[in-house]
Amino acid sequence: FWMFSVDLGTLPGMKSDSMREVLDLLNTGIMLADVHGRVSYANRAAMAFLDIEEPRFSEISIDRLMGKEADKREAVLSTRNNERLTLRMSKTPLERGGYLVMLTDITEIHKLQQELLRMDKLASVGELTSGIAHEIRNPLAGIKTTAQALDQELAPNDHRKPYVSRIIAEIDRLNKLLLNFFDFARPRALNVRPCDLKKVTEDAVYMVQDAAREHHVQVIEFFPSGKTQIQADTGMIQQVLINVLLNAIQAIDSPGRVEITLADKKSHCMITVKDSGRGIPEHVKSRIFDPFFTTKPKGIGLGLSISYRIVKMHSGSISFVSSHDGTSCTITLPKEMNRLA
Repeated sequence: FWMFSVDLGTLPGMKSDSMREVLDLLNTGIMLADVHGRVSYANRAAMAFLDIEEPRFSEISIDRLMGKEADKREAVLSTRNNERLTLRMSKTPLERGGYLVMLTDITEIHKLQQELLRMDKLASVGELTSGIAHEIRNPLAGIKTTAQALDQELAPNDHRKPYVSRIIAEIDRLNKLLLNFFDFARPRALNVRPCDLKKVTEDAVYMVQDAAREHHVQVIEFFPSGKTQIQADTGMIQQVLINVLLNAIQAIDSPGRVEITLADKKSHCMITVKDSGRGIPEHVKSRIFDPFFTTKPKGIGLGLSISYRIVKMHSGSISFVSSHDGTSCTITLPKEMNRLA
């Protein structure tokens, strides 16, 4: 960490203005505390991490922050902007008494670790799903062929004909579910072309109108004038938007509203879907993109997992922010895709 020579024993006095200036340039938070854990100094990074100002140093207790016995720990803090900050904290005793405390922002590292774990999990589940889907698909094809042959043998007014039609309809429904399994297990290659994201978004809104009316939800659009041009697989992005919009609609105890906003930035576009529902329960937030996880009575919990994978294939990002008065989903897509991503 230290890129220059420092005598830790001289730190408690902190008489050197030049030393303070150097410490204020660091991205790592530095705090000095007495033997009782009361803070006497914090550099700019530490004050920013903990959202404090210099006159309030004495309010901070290192023991409460780290624990009396702990020399190292990680903690997740909430910022003023309702964002989560992951800090790695370490405490080192000083020769003249007191402690040097270092705070390192590992939020991005933590996100990357979670991302790698999620992608590894998706890959493992995908392989299992693909095998199961293949095993189910073949018998279903045989059942449907037999049911169709039986349907042709029956007279139009035969009382058994509705039952056979029901069998065929349910097989079609199962085949549709299997297609979702295949999309999740082995996503097809992207067909990237110039894409008017505004048009794709408008079409997605149109396709969920029946569901919105059924739930007594009003879908409100905030779109820029003119085209919003990006490079993308139009069909896949539309699938993502439909999944997110349906989740928003189904999260609302009717009546309610869903707002969808499209923002055209210099290098990327952002789509935000905000609902007026009850928000995502705390214990659900970390699992929202997990395959086969759902809190709904219907569905198999693949919609958001597939959406997550599609957005990542486009070198984009998808995230949720939720509170008691609703949830916002933000999808960010680059205008020019990285072909190596």
